[in-house]
Amino acid sequence: MRAVVYSSIDPAGKGIASKIIKSITCRSIKIPRSTFSCINEELDIVLAEFREDVLYFDFLDEVFNRAGIEIEYYLVLSRHSATSGIKSLTVHHTGNFTGKALYGGRPYELSIANPPLAYGLLRELVKVKSEYGLNDFEVTYEVTHHGPTSLRRPVTFIEIGSSEREWMLEKAHEALCEAVLNTLSNELPKCMPSFGVGGPHYAKIFSERALNYAECYGHIMPRYVIKEVSDNPELMTKLFKDAISKSIPSAKAIVILKKVKRSVKDILRRISDEEGLEYKIV
Repeated sequence: MRAVVYSSIDPAGKGIASKIIKSITCRSIKIPRSTFSCINEELDIVLAEFREDVLYFDFLDEVFNRAGIEIEYYLVLSRHSATSGIKSLTVHHTGNFTGKALYGGRPYELSIANPPLAYGLLRELVKVKSEYGLNDFEVTYEVTHHGPTSLRRPVTFIEIGSSEREWMLEKAHEALCEAVLNTLSNELPKCMPSFGVGGPHYAKIFSERALNYAECYGHIMPRYVIKEVSDNPELMTKLFKDAISKSIPSAKAIVILKKVKRSVKDILRRISDEEGLEYKIV
């Protein structure tokens, strides 16, 4: 089963889920700790609501195991917060590249990414934003950040940003409902699983490359993280290798933005040579 999960305290996630529940036949089941849960055998999905904030969903493996349900991957419906106030529809994977774990998860730990799922969702978001009159929303990958980080199955976030006004917007709920159901109703698209390095939090260049060249991104390490860890080559090497391997499928290419400094590129070149990965500077 694929698990679609959200928090009862999150108006964006709860709003998207309510549209999904109205769009499918969902048989009630009991998942430990959940405030609501149901299953749809046709789509092979289980939908579950929990009281905890989505950043702290590290318990998901445990509760689904206790329910006797084997999970292939998790898709988390969520809000996105940003002081910039940019209207956005985003997709990303989770993890903490640094020793700070201010928003859930563990320090220096990455979740398992799901590049084809994130890519499929990104493509669907591009389609539905115009259908639902959300043309002023930016569709983009975000870089890897926040929890949960310790789940044994891949976890992907799909989000509405960036303020309460957008979180409550019914058209956004409807658009993400359609994007999610379209993605889960079809085979995931063929693509090149990739690890992205460089750039800002909103990964515009990697998003454009995904849409234009079918590079699907798992983990993306932004420049602000590189700046924080670049004085420790041993740590940086470990983080790079984790970002490549903690992905299903694992990354087959490393895509680096031109402005990433030479010393970082040299480490990535060595790793790509050792592991037989494509190495691209864009």
